[in-house]
Amino acid sequence: MKKSNLLLAVICITTFNLQFLTCSCSAQYARIHDFNGIDGSWPRGSLISDGIFLYGMTPYGGTNDMGLIFKIKSDGTEYNSLFSFDSINGSDPLGSLVSDGNFLYGMTRFGGTNNMGLIFKIKTDGTSYSKLYDFTGINGRLPYGSLIYDGNFLYGMTQSGGMWGNGVVFKIKPDGTGDTVLLNLGFIGGYPQGSLVLAGGFLYGMTSDGGTGHVGTIIKLKPDGSEDTTVLNFAGANGAEPFGDLISDGTFLYGMTAQGGSNNFGTIFKIMPDGTGYSRLFDFDPSGGNGVNGKTPKGSLVSDGSFLYGATTAGGAYGGGVLFKIKPDGTMFTKLIDFGNTGDGGSVSGSLIYDGNFLYGMTYFGGAMGDYGTIFKYALTTGITENNQETNFIISPNPFSSQTTITFNEEQKNISIKIMDVLGRQIKSIDFKGRTLILEKGEMKPGIYFLQISDEIKHVVNRKIVVE
Repeated sequence: MKKSNLLLAVICITTFNLQFLTCSCSAQYARIHDFNGIDGSWPRGSLISDGIFLYGMTPYGGTNDMGLIFKIKSDGTEYNSLFSFDSINGSDPLGSLVSDGNFLYGMTRFGGTNNMGLIFKIKTDGTSYSKLYDFTGINGRLPYGSLIYDGNFLYGMTQSGGMWGNGVVFKIKPDGTGDTVLLNLGFIGGYPQGSLVLAGGFLYGMTSDGGTGHVGTIIKLKPDGSEDTTVLNFAGANGAEPFGDLISDGTFLYGMTAQGGSNNFGTIFKIMPDGTGYSRLFDFDPSGGNGVNGKTPKGSLVSDGSFLYGATTAGGAYGGGVLFKIKPDGTMFTKLIDFGNTGDGGSVSGSLIYDGNFLYGMTYFGGAMGDYGTIFKYALTTGITENNQETNFIISPNPFSSQTTITFNEEQKNISIKIMDVLGRQIKSIDFKGRTLILEKGEMKPGIYFLQISDEIKHVVNRKIVVE
């Protein structure tokens, strides 16, 4: 497979025995893995974490050069290819994985019985791979984004297929039964290239085409497929061609578009779930020339409770995109990293994830092993020392609507659990002994929260939870 339309540029690197230059690189940034083609290449999705390992997929590489599933420790050690796709079992996964606490679930864009893509599940050790569902065309084809899980059903979108050929919104049970087309896209937008988010009892998503401006929409519908509507029609000035996902803080939805805005290099925006209160927070390249602050974002935003973080596929000082942060009110935009050097990596096409200390992501190209892409991390707080013996636990389901279960890998003697909202305010405090804790929603409103767990020897683990 050949890579097309890559931007070749130069950026500095920090501690990897390559070429040292002077630029805006930071000691907070580190590459933790360079793909080499066989162990994966040109990742375009996002990572997920179980507290010890990061899991992800690449659309190429592996035994058959049809993509693979991998896991790696957050310090960059113990990289393992879990499964190589082989056409019948899928090929070209462009999205990300989702976990129910027992299995990882995902989709491939091609492969399967009809070569129109499929849904699969696999255990975190790489065993028990199972093809759950083959797309047929009428029920969708070519899924581009990722699945989400509400504890009962998996929900997703396809890029094309369906009644009008513009994609579908669907749901399916984790055992592969109960598949239902909830919405045939076309009239309220089409050609989605991202994933859904569940907030306030509705599913929200973005389409990259359709709508009154023919450059995409924001849609919403109930999980049973009813009450579907267009929340926003993009029209160029307010953004165009969104590729990523929305996120919710319980009040606003936040997202990015790949095009549109005052410079046509993309935007960051927020909007109320009912479609009111739309605000364009930032137009990429406010200087109006070379995309110095980044351009063409194709991923999603992530929050640490104070800032929104994201990345772009292009622009910046060296052409390979940027890593940035911005306040939810649109102020204090700050460029953190300029990507671009073939060794250092560039073009972040997926989204970032946040574990309370570090941001993790993948670049589409670059690395020391032949320009196949990288996995990187960025420390939000200087002076962080990683501890790989920290408390390990799984939160499932997450997001959750009424309650979720925190399952520790071993018995806990005396730990402190705090839940903070996005403004840093403490919502709950729990002293806990045992292995399994059921966390009730209680009075927590829908939105993003941060779970902070401290053990007896002061190891602190932070994890994001989402209340629907």
